[in-house]
Amino acid sequence: MHGQPMPVSGDTQIGLIVVEPTPGLLAIAAQKNIDFIVLDAEQTGLSVRECTEIVHRLSGTGTEIAVRVPDVEERTLISFANTGAAELVLPRIRSVAELETAAAAVKYAPEGLRSRQVTLASGYGADYSRAPRTSVLLETIDALDGIDALVASPCFESGWVGPADLSAELQRAGRGGADALETATQIMVDAMLAAGKPVGLPAPGPAGIASARARGATRVAVYWERYLHTVLEEITSQRS
Repeated sequence: MHGQPMPVSGDTQIGLIVVEPTPGLLAIAAQKNIDFIVLDAEQTGLSVRECTEIVHRLSGTGTEIAVRVPDVEERTLISFANTGAAELVLPRIRSVAELETAAAAVKYAPEGLRSRQVTLASGYGADYSRAPRTSVLLETIDALDGIDALVASPCFESGWVGPADLSAELQRAGRGGADALETATQIMVDAMLAAGKPVGLPAPGPAGIASARARGATRVAVYWERYLHTVLEEITSQRS
């Protein structure tokens, strides 16, 4: 559940961001050795129990499970940490203080404040040395402007750029010029690489993986349902 290290350079990990994690999709992803699946519990109704079942189902495969959590409240973080997920993706982080508070919530003593519960995550009480990695979803102007401080924190393990929400924030702040999102993305990518941290970028489909890698990504996640929608449009376009 907490196996493979995240790459900083060299080989790129390829995964999926998934809204509807069906059993068939999970089985195929594991069979094809997809590196990781990010379950989107922030934008959907995916529950802690559903995420736990998915972690259990893919346990022992080469495919890790990450969860994009709904928020960074302590109760939420502990609940999703107890699923046994290898990674928790932290949304809307705006400061080093928020990051450090979140990191402390999911780690056991002496690094953190998490209580020792008998769950899948602890091997049902057999091992309290394991805690999920945390990655920061960089999607706010505060994160952009404070990126150097964020990546310098010992609690910053890795980051994902969230282009949709970041673009909206830039526009609301009057900073949404033609190349604003591209520039902001590259600023954050460069800061993570300079700090020796793994860099995650999303891709709309397989064709976007190479460009994400060229920008410096060491982890790329394909929006699965978005890509599936494109594929189905191509199929139905053949009717006439």
